[in-house]
Amino acid sequence: MKGRIIEGFMGLPKDTLAHRVPQVEILDEDMVEVLSGKTGAERLAIAAGMFRSARRMISSHLHDQHPDWTPERLQSEVVRRLSHGTG
Repeated sequence: MKGRIIEGFMGLPKDTLAHRVPQVEILDEDMVEVLSGKTGAERLAIAAGMFRSARRMISSHLHDQHPDWTPERLQSEVVRRLSHGTG
């Protein structure tokens, strides 16, 4: 499968992604077995935890890059990035 470069994805500078090609991740059979044994609520809880983790990572990165930003500006940028620029 050939990939294509996504420019400016998630608000990152275009040159940051120049060397990256999007990939489709395929779960291995062990992971499929684990997840298929989970209830919908458990899978939703896992997804929510992943979202919280992503939010914390983006916030931490932005805080390191822009220590002068107010908490409101930081939160606004986190929301924008998590909503793919639609927030």
